[in-house]
Amino acid sequence: MSDYNHDNVIDKLIKLNERIAVDPFNDVQEKDLIWCQRLLTDVKDSGLVPSKEEFIMANLMWKKYGFLPTNRKSTEENMWKLIDSMLTQENPSKIGAIKMYRRFITNASLRESKEVVDAREQKLKRGW
Repeated sequence: MSDYNHDNVIDKLIKLNERIAVDPFNDVQEKDLIWCQRLLTDVKDSGLVPSKEEFIMANLMWKKYGFLPTNRKSTEENMWKLIDSMLTQENPSKIGAIKMYRRFITNASLRESKEVVDAREQKLKRGW
């Protein structure tokens, strides 16, 4: 049994798209807007159900672009859960994890992001 409601998901993605579009624009926001519009098109036009990672990502973006103050610790925890899942899935995606980190920690350099993700990967492998 699932509480999935396709129309509800479409409505929330439309609202997320509007939230991203109304904020002052920068390069990161443009990428977020493109991602949201692509997902909205996929869900609306083809009837696809978003993956678990897409739901997590949309939730993180909702918090990132929300008008109300968010619990930053909660957002970071969700970001790390998503990065951890990318590093431990059947076909690990370190590049995807680095991109995810850079999407949410917007002032991070590529080098810094790679170092952080490498350290996280080692932590996961060692079971810390």
